[in-house]
Amino acid sequence: MTTIIRGLELISEIIKSAIMMENTPGGLLEDVETIIKSYNNEEGIEEPCVWIIQHPTIAEEKVDLSQKLRLVSSFEFVCIEYDEDPEEAERKSQNLATRVAISVLKNHKSIEADLGYSRTIAKIEFNTFRPVGEISVQNKNERIPVSGIILDVVHYVDWMNCCKLLEGSDDDG
Repeated sequence: MTTIIRGLELISEIIKSAIMMENTPGGLLEDVETIIKSYNNEEGIEEPCVWIIQHPTIAEEKVDLSQKLRLVSSFEFVCIEYDEDPEEAERKSQNLATRVAISVLKNHKSIEADLGYSRTIAKIEFNTFRPVGEISVQNKNERIPVSGIILDVVHYVDWMNCCKLLEGSDDDG
């Protein structure tokens, strides 16, 4: 279970690490040249590329803060892989999106354990697959097909437990 003290940024850290873990020789994403881990990117990219975009975290329903709160953090992975043949570029970017999702599912539990947290992520749910999108190349009349996949990371916050932890830290400090 996540605490609000470390929970929200921990979810992002786990998801990004799950992608990076496969961006090694022999990994599912070994061919990926660029992984963008922040919303804004002003640097150029080398493709194949995965752009990780974290959407707002929302409560599944409004509950009293004395209860457990089910939160959903959505992550979108925009996948870009160029090919002169637009149909082949679409196929490649769709395949990359699938490999990204598998990377998250394959690695998130071991990363949580390595960080010393257990059961931080309750489950990961499929949200949306966007098979065809496009980006424009600056100063060119060219558009590159991209695919995207959105995964919802479900985690819980126990507000009362967080308050107890905060009270305990005040006694120590």
